[in-house]
Amino acid sequence: MALAVVLAAAGAFCVRAQAPADTLATQKTLDEVIVSATGARRNLKAAEMGRHVLGKAAIMKLPVLFGEPDVVKALQTLPGVSQGVEGFTGLYVHGGDNDQNLFLYNGLPLYHVSHLGGIFSSFNVTTIRNVDFFKAAFPARYGGRISSITSINMAEPDFERFDGQFTVGLLAANGYVTGPIVKDKLAFSAAVRRSWIDIVGLPALAVVNAVQKKNGKKTIAGYNFTDFNARLDWRVGGGKIYAIGYYGQDYLKIGDRQFEATADSYISGPDGKPVPVTPDGGQTSFFDESTNRLSWGNWGASVNADYRLGRGMVNAVVYYSHYSSHYRQKSEHQTDMADAATYGYTLNTTRNSIADIGVNAQYMQQFAQLYLLKAGTGYVHHNYHPEGLVNEYADAANRWSDNNGNPSVKAEEAFAYVDNLFNFGERASLDVGLRFVDYRIQGSAFPRLEPRASVRVNLTDDYSVKASYARINQFVQQVSSNYINLPTDLWQPVGAGKKPLGSDQYSLGVYGNLPHDMYFSVEGWYKRMRNLVEYREGISSLNPGLTWNEKTTTGRGWAYGVDLSVTREIGRVTGTVSYGLMWNWRKFAELNGGLKFPAKFDNRHKININATYRLNDRIEFNAGWTYMTGNRLTLSLYNYDEPGNMFPDAPSTGIAFSGFDWQQASGLDYYSGRNNVRFPAYHRLDLGMSLYKRLRNGRRTIWNFGLYNAYCRMNAMTIRKDDFVGLDRESRAFQKFSLIPIVPSVSYTYEF
Repeated sequence: MALAVVLAAAGAFCVRAQAPADTLATQKTLDEVIVSATGARRNLKAAEMGRHVLGKAAIMKLPVLFGEPDVVKALQTLPGVSQGVEGFTGLYVHGGDNDQNLFLYNGLPLYHVSHLGGIFSSFNVTTIRNVDFFKAAFPARYGGRISSITSINMAEPDFERFDGQFTVGLLAANGYVTGPIVKDKLAFSAAVRRSWIDIVGLPALAVVNAVQKKNGKKTIAGYNFTDFNARLDWRVGGGKIYAIGYYGQDYLKIGDRQFEATADSYISGPDGKPVPVTPDGGQTSFFDESTNRLSWGNWGASVNADYRLGRGMVNAVVYYSHYSSHYRQKSEHQTDMADAATYGYTLNTTRNSIADIGVNAQYMQQFAQLYLLKAGTGYVHHNYHPEGLVNEYADAANRWSDNNGNPSVKAEEAFAYVDNLFNFGERASLDVGLRFVDYRIQGSAFPRLEPRASVRVNLTDDYSVKASYARINQFVQQVSSNYINLPTDLWQPVGAGKKPLGSDQYSLGVYGNLPHDMYFSVEGWYKRMRNLVEYREGISSLNPGLTWNEKTTTGRGWAYGVDLSVTREIGRVTGTVSYGLMWNWRKFAELNGGLKFPAKFDNRHKININATYRLNDRIEFNAGWTYMTGNRLTLSLYNYDEPGNMFPDAPSTGIAFSGFDWQQASGLDYYSGRNNVRFPAYHRLDLGMSLYKRLRNGRRTIWNFGLYNAYCRMNAMTIRKDDFVGLDRESRAFQKFSLIPIVPSVSYTYEF
């Protein structure tokens, strides 16, 4: 654990925002200074395991898709963390699923933190100071997710002068500004980022529709995302009060419209939509339009206070966080524009939202160098709208509607915790914590105790061993039938007939310093998961006639492996080589015949190599190489005879036949087991270069150039089985589908 000592003027007692959250200030008669351990020393001397602290500069240097710096994609490079599907912000930690990761933006909990369907995460790297990532030995102050905790710490505003930056990239623009309102007392920072895919695409879309107009077709398309971050800090007395605001929203629409093909121009119709006009001035005789609209996002605000209480420090937070997703599919038609009775439509919508109101407080005190106490309590009120489904149909003669009324489910969560860190000189340390949580929903109560412990023993000045244990529970899950975590996947709280998702994780590690400013870590881990939720086989997730319990089933999982990394932090060449080895299993009584099966992201081997070479003060090169054993999928490798058919009993890839149905001839798909096929191995190389230039006025510009997937490895995203039936034989083939080739990127940043 990175420990820092803040030395302040006599009588002052405060924690600077630049210090880690677990740092305690002490009173001395010296000017304020910060003393913090390097990553190597922190890893060697702290009791904690599985913690990674990523600074803003390190995240900015990683070459990524479209050149947009990304917090989650930086975390994907760590051992024990799988990325899921290429190019997306999936995070699968130590065998867990994507919904098992808690994201805190300065203590504000956020759900589904991705833009562009998962291409970018929702965190503007410009606004952050660092990222605290825990994948084992979770401190007792954290709870609610069983796989990882990502605490994103926002940068403190500048109390002395105004500065900021503006960045233009291929897909988005980003602006940031900070400065004092009252010097040394009151300061602010604000950032806004917006994509311009919709703006850039408008001319191309207009050209396409102009060409399609004579054929009676129109393409409907548009996408944009926006995120906004703001912070206001007020230094008062020996403490500080600061408020944080976050907003992130995505909007996507796609569809097409067919109409009278002889139209040369358009007029505005009664519904406000463009209606084609025929050459003689009459309106088109019909239209048929289908559109899909999807919007999702988070917004929230928090007020934080840090102040002295006796010889310790208190931090108090109150917050509101809101997440929602809305999918809308509508088909409209009118066979005679002169007759309103010929109009009809079909509408299907899905809504999902979570609103949290929370308050918590923590007390922290250092007792000499021997003992650090952290204790706290909190309360959260959850308001879930887990599954709002609407299916409608209407025409002149009929109207039909089927919906579940978007039911609301309220829950209360109260918790208390204590963390005790004992330092026994340089040779050993012990961190023992206990968290109690009581979750109440719909008349059911789920009280849980969550013990946490980790111990460190130094073998020599350069080598140490550690062991840890953590139990944690999760009371809301997002079940997905896809490989990509989508906003349409529903967040569902635990309810009657279900138990909370829980895990126990055991870890054992060895750490050491190496020559040439390098250090290494080797961590072995075992994770046991209970009450996992999956959709039942053959069940549609969008059927409003079925309850959540009827759609899903529960089971257990277990995963184990080794995380190894070697890091160099100092010098012209810095970087990390990491390797992860993992086994990831699931077992459900009602799935796969009750037999165990590998998880979708059972990535046995994973290698990441990331390096930075600083040629001089103006030029810097970055490179990253990733290798990963392929994901798993369920695929029919054989077919068998359907009763009453002439298909042979034995599996075959070719038969002679004539005169019967092609579909029957192909036979029935045979599945040997769930997730029975592994994708080909995944690997890619990313390259980047940064050019820095100081201007005469002291300001700076930065050009960033990048190549994602530099040697154009076409990695498989899915595999499809194709059956071909000819006149004299039947055959089948398996087709690999790939999406992302080599992708160049460029961005320009102006710092002022």
